[in-house]
Amino acid sequence: MLTRRTFNVLSIASAGVSLLGMSGCKIRKKKTFCMGVLSPKTGYDSLGLSCERGAKVAEVLLRGLNLPIEIVYGDTESSPEKGSLKAEKLINEGAHLLIGAQNSNVTAAIAQVCERRGIPFLINISAASGITEQGYRYVFRNYPTTEQLAKNGLSLMGELFKQAPVTPKTAALMYASTLYGQSLRESIMRLISNANLPFKIIEEVAFNERTRDLSSEIAHIKAAKVDLLIPIVSINPATQMIRECVKQHYCPMGIIGPGSTGMHEGLFCKSLGRHANYCMSNTPWHNSLSPLTQKAMTVFKKKYPNDHFDLNIAFAIEAVLIAADAFKRAGSTDGDRLRLALKETYIANRIVYGGPISFDYKGQAIGIDSVCVQNHQGNPVVVLSVGHYESAPVFPMPAWST
Repeated sequence: MLTRRTFNVLSIASAGVSLLGMSGCKIRKKKTFCMGVLSPKTGYDSLGLSCERGAKVAEVLLRGLNLPIEIVYGDTESSPEKGSLKAEKLINEGAHLLIGAQNSNVTAAIAQVCERRGIPFLINISAASGITEQGYRYVFRNYPTTEQLAKNGLSLMGELFKQAPVTPKTAALMYASTLYGQSLRESIMRLISNANLPFKIIEEVAFNERTRDLSSEIAHIKAAKVDLLIPIVSINPATQMIRECVKQHYCPMGIIGPGSTGMHEGLFCKSLGRHANYCMSNTPWHNSLSPLTQKAMTVFKKKYPNDHFDLNIAFAIEAVLIAADAFKRAGSTDGDRLRLALKETYIANRIVYGGPISFDYKGQAIGIDSVCVQNHQGNPVVVLSVGHYESAPVFPMPAWST
């Protein structure tokens, strides 16, 4: 039985009602709960396919729960304007709850639509702290804020440097001039003085997220001779950044993302080959020791054998499970009843590192941990975490091989 306190997908029978993944929310039954998943499948931040695949894995996990659920999908095209229009479209077609949207600018725009329409919006990935500081009633986020990411990311750097044979003295902070990049940069600069780290940030370099050329930015950082590169980057600029580092023969002691997504993505590792190795990301991550995660990974590998199971997948799965849990407890598709059910969420069995899933009075999830993952032989592996790691960290990183 699913209650406020438990939502154990492992106990669900494998047979039963199938969930529908359709292009439009054309509800066949009056009591069907329709959730819309919005993600950027095209545009400059086109990683939404991973989130969509995570939702499809959740569909499989939910089979047998005997809930009349329909999941539909929309492409935000990496644009706040297009994201808002797609949100309006799905709501007009009958969506009772929206999930999304990966990019903080787009997520902020969709949040405004959902708040105005009285439709719950469950954020699976987007970290800009201000999104849950607006006093919204219908917006919930199961992802850390940039403040939480910065705090956890700096703490993990401290743990790394306690055991490293050498430590950096200087660092450069390189960040995208987006809502997310600026928010995380502000959090890092506010918290770093109390983090007791061995280095000082002596260079800050901002760049346009849509740029196709980071040669001047890397040249500037190389000229400053900093020991540590701290990038706040998504996958496309992350890939350009490493290619320029290799091209310009700039090899710092380490490259550590303090909460950004780009460097642990499967496409990043595939595109760069051996040059993706040893990049580090301090980030939320799936807990491979969790029985629920193991089941989810088994389903994922069967459906997508050539792809990485990463945080995009993990948080998309959790979002769908949270929405299904709220619908079950609400016993209704009414926006207010779903909102009240979301406020009372408490799910102990989860995919990612951290405590039980629950939200504070702002709709912000609490208790999500970060770990340090480092790319080893083309795969991101956990090298620092609370009580569990898959391999020892490599620091300083080796020089680039040609």
